[in-house]
Amino acid sequence: MALRLATAYSAIFFFVGLYLPFWPVWLGHRGMSPSEVGLLLGVSPWTRVIASPIAGRWADRTGRGHRLVIVLALAVGLDLLLFQLSQGFWTLLLLTTILGLVHAPIIPLVDGITLGAEAHGTLNYSRVRLWGSVAFIAASWIGGELLELHGEEIIVWLMVSAAVLTMLASSALPAPIRNASDDTTPQQPSKTTASDFSPRSRAFISFLVIAGLLHLSHAVLYAFGTHHWREAGLDDGIIGLLWAESVIAEILLFAIAPRVLKGVSPRTLWMLAGVAGLVRWTVLGSTTTLLWIAVTQALHGLTFGALHLGAMAYLRQQVPDAARGHATTLYSAAAAGLALGIGLPVAGQLYQHVGGQAYWLMSACSGLGLVLAFMRPTAAKAG
Repeated sequence: MALRLATAYSAIFFFVGLYLPFWPVWLGHRGMSPSEVGLLLGVSPWTRVIASPIAGRWADRTGRGHRLVIVLALAVGLDLLLFQLSQGFWTLLLLTTILGLVHAPIIPLVDGITLGAEAHGTLNYSRVRLWGSVAFIAASWIGGELLELHGEEIIVWLMVSAAVLTMLASSALPAPIRNASDDTTPQQPSKTTASDFSPRSRAFISFLVIAGLLHLSHAVLYAFGTHHWREAGLDDGIIGLLWAESVIAEILLFAIAPRVLKGVSPRTLWMLAGVAGLVRWTVLGSTTTLLWIAVTQALHGLTFGALHLGAMAYLRQQVPDAARGHATTLYSAAAAGLALGIGLPVAGQLYQHVGGQAYWLMSACSGLGLVLAFMRPTAAKAG
């Protein structure tokens, strides 16, 4: 099971490793201004709010979320082919909306399957998930090199290929492990059952707000990191390596997490992410010197990695099997979808007017997430 899930994560994050650093470049190549790029990128997170919870509830009800991933990956590839024929903001907006709707549920659905297996002692989430990060590095490096050699038009074809790989890898996904009694196992400290869990509870909403702020703090980097570094004179190959470096830090955290973070609570991980974000975004808002960019990219292991591991630990511990697909996709919809849906258009407007100083707002988001995490009562541990 671990090998099949690791293969699926690898294909999925090869796509993400192309999309995050290079899709804004392709949109700019098609004549979109920074504010238009921000609006287009901001559409996809909003689609998570619609598509992810629907997919999650369907997966919990039918137990066939692993099959839904195949259909969604096929739809992603077909939609990307239409991008190659598109011109103009409104056509791109329509296709971007479709892309968001079909791609949004893929990662949380696979996360739900993996967390269920971990809760039953079958595997360790971080050790499986790190292969997705390895694939992200490969995609960032390959994408940067091919972009430099062949220009912006190669980006769409690379992403179509990645969608096909995702479809093939997803065909081997295991069915979710279900516990008929909905009771948790010894590895899952919470005694919550499906009937007890409520996505409207104060604790769950607090979790979504904290995670949302910490996710939102990455908006300027995701939308304009590559563009900003290009304007500073860095070539595409170096930029690809910078993106790869950030994910190497993430991989290292995932690799050591089962040992080093065994006694660390989700709350503490979120606080680490907040502190690292304060440093990272403040530095990026102050300089475009390659050395300092490289230093701050290493902090991605905390600003995203610690945030994500804390979120996954919380969902594994506090959510029962029969509701985990719904809860995981709600996390994607609210924390990553709603937050970035707000943050990316704002990032576009800010970057158009103040350039790299837009990172200062990202620093403020990390600080607020840190404060709210500090005020939250200590929950179960991440081990």
